[in-house]
Amino acid sequence: MQSPGFDATRHVLGALRASVLASAGMLRPYILGWFLVLCMVVPQSAHGSPPSIIASQVQGITDSARAQVLAHLARGELAKAVQAYEVATGLKAPLWLTGFKAAFDASKQVPGACQGVARSIHAVFNRLGGKPEYIELTTRVANERVDLHIVFQLANGKDARVADTGLHVLVRMNGRAYDAYTGASGLPWAEYMSRLGAQVPIIEKVVESP
Repeated sequence: MQSPGFDATRHVLGALRASVLASAGMLRPYILGWFLVLCMVVPQSAHGSPPSIIASQVQGITDSARAQVLAHLARGELAKAVQAYEVATGLKAPLWLTGFKAAFDASKQVPGACQGVARSIHAVFNRLGGKPEYIELTTRVANERVDLHIVFQLANGKDARVADTGLHVLVRMNGRAYDAYTGASGLPWAEYMSRLGAQVPIIEKVVESP
């Protein structure tokens, strides 16, 4: 048989236990909240803030290397451009770069092919961070476009017909002209324009697209 003193002690201990459990229940949301905060803060402070990602790193080539590739390409040095790209990235040069010379193939030196050629050249220069622009050349009389032939004097002295409808589009970048007739190295803009010929004035205009 248990004594009255023992029963009293057990009653006190039971009440104390209930009080502790109730207090723990009230504190549980606060403890959980602090735990979540620590989970978010501690890893960042332990390892430092995540480094910012530079666009050129995402693309796999630095700005200086891209500029070098562009400079080679603008001078018509395709082999050097490809080599510089592969050294900088550690990857094989993509088709859009290795196929750049196709835009200057003799098969493209025909009236009507200029828009596609201009798009190809513009896309590659733009992809490498250049600032190419489309130039539209038209034959005009009294500010009205007329459908006339435009010819271009090739390096061998012969005239090549570049347009039959008085319209030709090419790319200009850093003061040089690029189309199927200039070759991959392009030509100084003034020289290019001096080689063009038509029965009426040829007017140049910067356009958004060919």
